[in-house]
Amino acid sequence: MSSIAPTQESRSASTELPMAQPDAPRVRIIRSLAEFLPLKCEWDAFLETANVENLCLTHAWLTQWLQLFPAQELLIIILQDQRDNWLAVAPLKISLGKQGFACKRLRHLQFIGTQPNVYDWMEIVIAPGQDQMAVLNTMAKVIRENRWDVLDLLFMRDRSQAEALAQALHPGQAQTAIDSETVMPCLPLPGSVEDYESTRHKKTRLEVNRHCNRFEKTMGSRPLLAFHTEPQASAAILKEFVDNHIEYWASRGQKSDFSRFPKLISFYRNLLGEACRVRGQNAPRLLLSTLKVNDITLSYQLGFWQGSSYLSHLTNFNQSFRSYSPGTLHMDALVFHAVEAGAKEFNFGRGDEAYKHLWTREKRPLWNLRLFRHPVAKALWALDCFLKKCLGKTA
Repeated sequence: MSSIAPTQESRSASTELPMAQPDAPRVRIIRSLAEFLPLKCEWDAFLETANVENLCLTHAWLTQWLQLFPAQELLIIILQDQRDNWLAVAPLKISLGKQGFACKRLRHLQFIGTQPNVYDWMEIVIAPGQDQMAVLNTMAKVIRENRWDVLDLLFMRDRSQAEALAQALHPGQAQTAIDSETVMPCLPLPGSVEDYESTRHKKTRLEVNRHCNRFEKTMGSRPLLAFHTEPQASAAILKEFVDNHIEYWASRGQKSDFSRFPKLISFYRNLLGEACRVRGQNAPRLLLSTLKVNDITLSYQLGFWQGSSYLSHLTNFNQSFRSYSPGTLHMDALVFHAVEAGAKEFNFGRGDEAYKHLWTREKRPLWNLRLFRHPVAKALWALDCFLKKCLGKTA
């Protein structure tokens, strides 16, 4: 079957596919990292034009991922008008599955940043004023002309985009191709700390004050939030964070993602280095913060400053202080910092864990789009699901 056939000859240059109609968009396909690297200014400028605030869509984030986790094949699609203005981009790649006896033989078409997954949400970026259906029809034509077995686009923020792409690619599967297995809790933020205090949950205020007072009574000081932006210091603190993360999951008989994918350490370290060079207060960047008391680190967090919002990405806390809820104190301090920095929203990352309810009950669904190119691919996928279910029953 096509998925195990030799891969097509690699192309070092990007491909341009002019459309038949004079006013139709021109299609440019980037198939190598070497062709993607020079596009930094244009790529990030387009994100700004499209009003998309997502660190995981920036050129730096995508480049770091591709350098450390090379895809079998790139399929970055750029649509441009006849004056070379960018109309839409789709950061896609094709790779063989990493898990499952059968799925390892299937070519997966996915967003860059999958396997290992490092983004919290993703989308095809379309410039304001463009006809979404027309853009996605053009994208679908390009996708159909490439070799893949499973289209597996995870954590899409916009259901209408997923529906339109499914309809354009495979109308027969469109009704069953989309599901939502996770949500992202979010908290709209007011314009001042005073306004936030007036609307803050009473339970949250009492919980935070109780533990802060305990720290002050037992250790003579209340915890303080700190951001680490100097490269050498942030690298050292990141190592502490990773070591704690690995130890925490090992104590529960599981592997941290940092153990499963050791290159993730370089991924985040490099992005923290990039953040040190970012200019502009609202430029998207990766932030490393800690909560400390008397030079003792209580909690760590990697988060995204998106431009007008903050997103909590990865957290870990010192288990010796578990009874003091350092993770809760850290998150609450970050919410206040986001308000002071002028953020419009605080996002708590994928998942509906109970602790997030201390701040908000509002949540947004994230949509998964999965289409099978042919019946054999669907059958192999179903076989893996069956095998996993059987193994789960006997575990």
